[in-house]
Amino acid sequence: MVACFVKLEEQKFPKSSFLICDTAVEEKGKKLHLPYLSLTGGEKIKSPQMVESLIHTLFIHGCDRKTALIAMGGGTLLDLVGFIASIYMRGIPLFYIPTTLLAMVDAAIGGKTAINTSFSKNLLGSFYPPHKTYIDLSLLDTLPEKEWKNGKVEIDKLGLVYDPSLWEETDQKRLIQKAILGKKAIVKKDPYDRGIRRILNFGHTIGHALESLSHYTMSHGEAVATGCLIESHLSASLGYLPQEALKQILCRFSLRLPEEYTREKLLNAIQKDKKNEGGKIHFIIIDKIGHTVPFLGTYCRDVSIEELTPTLDWMEGICWQYTK
Repeated sequence: MVACFVKLEEQKFPKSSFLICDTAVEEKGKKLHLPYLSLTGGEKIKSPQMVESLIHTLFIHGCDRKTALIAMGGGTLLDLVGFIASIYMRGIPLFYIPTTLLAMVDAAIGGKTAINTSFSKNLLGSFYPPHKTYIDLSLLDTLPEKEWKNGKVEIDKLGLVYDPSLWEETDQKRLIQKAILGKKAIVKKDPYDRGIRRILNFGHTIGHALESLSHYTMSHGEAVATGCLIESHLSASLGYLPQEALKQILCRFSLRLPEEYTREKLLNAIQKDKKNEGGKIHFIIIDKIGHTVPFLGTYCRDVSIEELTPTLDWMEGICWQYTK
């Protein structure tokens, strides 16, 4: 997988290409002078119904095995289009143009594609790296503050589990470059998510569960920020993370629960997480800022409901205190 920092208007794409872009960047997509379709991003587009609809569109436009599929948008659109590229005629060329910070440092890097089901988030997917990812930082110039914060959470999470220097970097371009290089280095060691790559899921066991039970009204960044806090507290509760480090983390991430939250709903959603095996809940555990406990190379620890309970009590106490 190649990720290049470029000026988008200077790039040339394969002669036979089809663009799927987010409506938010449709005007910029038109400037690529390619046949295209636009749709509004968000978790709800990552559905089997949308997959079927877009595949129908590709057939209607005469797309074949040599057609390059280009995804231009945020992470949800990249996940969806990447999945379609991986299954259309058993795989066609794929190119990414991420237009949000979250997509640049996360969804566009690593080759994971996915759609959601009624059971859980990202339950159907594939490993299908794009031929090239084009990073044009000028696309962030008009990015809303909320979307910047969503992406920054993933960078802070990477600092928490892998590279603590990300927490100190102040230059925007260097920060993004370091985050991309850091994720690429992890993926290179473990492309199929069987060992060290699992550390990138820190905060996501709780985060994905919160997104799901909120029916995706809670943003990915908000959910993962809460997940990072909860899973850091869990790491401390289990005796791995020192309290001083936990205090630093508490100052870094925000804590929020959706209106739909109940403990029963959260536990039900957690138990559907992809990392779980044999009915056991798996969590990534940290023992200091920038380091994850390897657990003999599995990078996951079984956590019982009894072990999780003190952390859920703490979380609910904090959130209810601020909502009274």
